[in-house]
Amino acid sequence: MSTSTNTRVVLQQYAPKDVHSPDFFSVERNQPIPDASLLKPGQVLVQVEALSIDPHQRRFIDSLDGQDFDKEKAFVYPLGQPITGIGAGVVIASGSNRFAIGDRVRSDEIPWQTYAVVADNTLIKLPQSSLPLTDYIGVLGMPAFTAYLGVVMVGQPKAGETLLVSAASGAVGQIVVQLAKARGLRVIGVAGSDDKVKYVKSLGADAVLNYKTCGDFVQALGEVAPEGIDIYFDNVGGEFLDAALLHLNTHARVVICGSMSTYAADKSEISGIKNLDTLIVKEVTLRSIYYLLHVGTAIEEDFLQEMAQLVEQGLVKFKTDVRVGLENAPQALADLFAGDNFGKLIVKTLAAVDE
Repeated sequence: MSTSTNTRVVLQQYAPKDVHSPDFFSVERNQPIPDASLLKPGQVLVQVEALSIDPHQRRFIDSLDGQDFDKEKAFVYPLGQPITGIGAGVVIASGSNRFAIGDRVRSDEIPWQTYAVVADNTLIKLPQSSLPLTDYIGVLGMPAFTAYLGVVMVGQPKAGETLLVSAASGAVGQIVVQLAKARGLRVIGVAGSDDKVKYVKSLGADAVLNYKTCGDFVQALGEVAPEGIDIYFDNVGGEFLDAALLHLNTHARVVICGSMSTYAADKSEISGIKNLDTLIVKEVTLRSIYYLLHVGTAIEEDFLQEMAQLVEQGLVKFKTDVRVGLENAPQALADLFAGDNFGKLIVKTLAAVDE
């Protein structure tokens, strides 16, 4: 082990809507490392090396201002405990017959701490390759697999079609752009700063909108997609989704991946989609994707084979925003929702840095 104590990041209070701050957490240093002798059957002790910072985590730290939880809000992170998320690390002790000491693993339920006891049924064994564990959170992880599901499985792309993707510089969006270009599509990206616009263009996008400066969404989309949109990969929901619906071609496919524009809002602040009626005569398909439903399937095998080859050959770009030190995870989460990150947000824990 590279350190003799455990560090934990604990949720102390729920976040009011539209507030992005690290102050809802506390950092507990010099905590004891879980005792390997107390592992139960099916448990492993993981030295956590990398944590994924993801949009969906906002839903689980939201304050409901005293209201009763509705079905969608049935799960929230408990106060006084580390929150959990996607993470990767190395097994340092095992009570499992599936994992041995030294195995590299990933889980969707890794606590925000440097050493964590994890149930083996939540873990995936990763290859013992030269690729860093951060790659299995980023370019070979959930964001890229989500992009693959949306483009390949739902999008059913045909060369010459036009694909629009929102949050195109983000963890999912940047892979969407490259997968679509590799399949011969015209790609339009949407991003939130001039630097992000420049980056998306460097990925091969044919046109990129800065949603903060482009003005009226409907008009701006009409200018960059005069022949309409065949596939819309939606990461933001809200007003931009509504505008995109007006530009869809007959038999277009809409991939519902995320809804970042609404995650911090309560139901009273979310306006309904107004333009669904325009789709009636176009036979448009709207389908959501949830990568966990496809873990371990043939399409994940196809994804890993294609993407690992591209990564090893240096043929795919993937921008990461890596923060060093577990204590910086709360600020990273706040930055994600304030739009102050550039690329896939990953936190490398102190345990990994000390190695």
